[in-house]
Amino acid sequence: MAAAGDARFEVLDALGLCRLTRRTGDLDGAVPLRVAKACVPLLEGNAFGLQITLARPIEVRRRLGSLRAEPAGEHREALARAHRVALTRLVSQGFLAPEGAWHRALRGGLAWTCRKGLGPPRLRLWTGLLVRPDPGLWLRVAGAANRRNALIEVSEAYLADDGAFVPLVVELRVRDEAPQRLQLEGEIGCIAPVLPDVQIEACSLADAPEVGRAHAEFYDARYFAVKKGQVTRKYRRLVAGTAGGRNASAGEGSAGGGSTGEGSAGEGSAGEGSAGEGSAGEESAGRARVRLVVAGPAAPEITEVTEVTTAAGPDPVPWRGGARRLASIVVRNAVPFRATFDGHTLAVAPDALRLADGAAAVERAFARTFGDAFLAANRGALWYLTKYFTPHPPGEPHFFVKPWAFTRTPPGWSSLLDGVHGDGYDVMRGVVATDAFFATPAVFHVRQLGAPIEVPEGAELLRIVPIPRDLLRAGFREARFLDA
Repeated sequence: MAAAGDARFEVLDALGLCRLTRRTGDLDGAVPLRVAKACVPLLEGNAFGLQITLARPIEVRRRLGSLRAEPAGEHREALARAHRVALTRLVSQGFLAPEGAWHRALRGGLAWTCRKGLGPPRLRLWTGLLVRPDPGLWLRVAGAANRRNALIEVSEAYLADDGAFVPLVVELRVRDEAPQRLQLEGEIGCIAPVLPDVQIEACSLADAPEVGRAHAEFYDARYFAVKKGQVTRKYRRLVAGTAGGRNASAGEGSAGGGSTGEGSAGEGSAGEGSAGEGSAGEESAGRARVRLVVAGPAAPEITEVTEVTTAAGPDPVPWRGGARRLASIVVRNAVPFRATFDGHTLAVAPDALRLADGAAAVERAFARTFGDAFLAANRGALWYLTKYFTPHPPGEPHFFVKPWAFTRTPPGWSSLLDGVHGDGYDVMRGVVATDAFFATPAVFHVRQLGAPIEVPEGAELLRIVPIPRDLLRAGFREARFLDA
């Protein structure tokens, strides 16, 4: 387990079953050349956090409404013995409370089934790791995103900073189309530190006119003229000049890999030179202030994490940390649509009436804020936003949806855009420098051929988590047993 970047949490490997790994910028050369050249936000999204990677395959079986998991192949018995020894060692050295909730759960084996209400069974798989965030930070556990096993879904979880080591468990649901026996290999999840002191407030476009002006400045006539024949790299130049600087690896594609072209996650609706304007770029009483600027219907929802996982046990408990909160933004689909990919063409068929109504509402918001002359002078910029859908070149199973709202973070903060997957498609993970560029598009990857995907109005597309950029490449320190 090699630490990478600035260490912001500790990791104790009790079993040797999993390791934490760092992805390369281009997913080991798997992304299209056009993506590696241009799409910085998806490159950063691929590289975000540390991947929870199995060192040995795990076989998952479904039977009678429950899930079972055990090591596959010849390592089964050896790992079972190692698990028993590790558990005894963890208890004797004080990492786990004897007969506590974690001890009782792990005593039954590497994995166990749990349920949430009447929902499908979920499997809690212990990675063999224990983790402890540095004071003031939490750890976020989620899926492997843009390169993942599409037959499983990983539940989002937060490990709070209570000062103790917590077993790192990945809770997953097996999709209905998966076989009765499913082998898990490689990357099964992602872990990253986040800062919980975030306050998000919603406002109208009229209350943040600099955001609308920035959108028009970015999507000017020259932008569209250049983009007809080549990638513009305008987003890359913009964020490279952001006050406070950027991670060196983020700007040139080495920070991660993606699967869309220029602008798919970073060029949606904002522009240059506005990172320091207005109250959104300030911090108050140590808490980061983020503005959600609404410019049309279907306003995103501001939510807070209310339950966290602690050293008390595997079941999440209410967060009782006083004023400290981790807020995020949930983006839902504003226009119901179907999309079909045939291997060459990706055709999007939206509800035309809903799209027209929404586009008219966006134009009214801009007209109220800036006047009709502004709309006439920036028709291309408005059209780029109001059309809602933007396709990719032939042969790519991708398109993106541009929410009619913007996110603005303080200087030095970006936004993690974590996509929500649906039947036949993924919404991909990205990272946008929302202190300089305020758009948060949902980038779709269509996984099925011929049959359309259907995305209804109100379907969840993205969860936006503001995060300081110095945490994007955070690493870890390796802890050891007391008798090591």
